[in-house]
Amino acid sequence: MRGLVESLLTLTRGDEGAPLDAGRHDLGEIAKEAVETARNNADGRLSVEFVPPDQKLMATLDRGRILQVASILLDNAVKYTPEGGTVTVGVRGRPDRVELEVSDDGVGIREDELPLIFERFHRADAALTVDGAGLGLSIARQIAEAHGGTIEVTSKVGTGSAFVLVLPLRQPSA
Repeated sequence: MRGLVESLLTLTRGDEGAPLDAGRHDLGEIAKEAVETARNNADGRLSVEFVPPDQKLMATLDRGRILQVASILLDNAVKYTPEGGTVTVGVRGRPDRVELEVSDDGVGIREDELPLIFERFHRADAALTVDGAGLGLSIARQIAEAHGGTIEVTSKVGTGSAFVLVLPLRQPSA
């Protein structure tokens, strides 16, 4: 119940346009921290791998909120990847943006479910057997959009999913 209330409060603050605590941060360091936590939470049930970038990937962002997005994406990947599977996290830089990708070889998401997964309280069929309220991806998308970014997803049932957080190098002007 506490988790549900905290998630609803997070969404409400985002709806009200809560300001970002933006600064220059290395997306690779944020991803590495999220991976370490996810690896501990996976408790050896599956492999959580981090592919470090060749260089620092600095962007203007709210470190805590982007860590929250990475944690949500990793938590979902760990939940929906069977024992012995692999979750991989990588970051990369583009001329105008940075990207954090979380991919897995889990259960995947049906194509007709993909447009709905970011809606509040929506849970795909595979999610109905796992604890959760269906708010994590809504929160992640809200945070991405507050940064002028997006979350892209590709998935295939039985093969796995890939979620890519795309962030501009600098926040858009308020």
